[in-house]
Amino acid sequence: MAYSVLITPEAGKQVEQAVEYYSEHVSKKVALDFLKDYRRAISEIVKVRYFQVFYLNFRARLMKKFPYLVFYTLDEERKLIDV
Repeated sequence: MAYSVLITPEAGKQVEQAVEYYSEHVSKKVALDFLKDYRRAISEIVKVRYFQVFYLNFRARLMKKFPYLVFYTLDEERKLIDV
């Protein structure tokens, strides 16, 4: 069974803020590249799931092009990835 992904409101807001920043201070293309990189990181988390544990049960995946980590927890019982 595949895992579901839940993007918390806080995580969604942080992504929106990063996109807004890149859009206003760099370019819209860079903002779109950020979103693509973020989506790629989420896809990799869904496929692999077991990236490095950083603190207690918080894991993280480094984005490829941008200096961000995508933090998440893994709920094995409910098959849920909580970003």
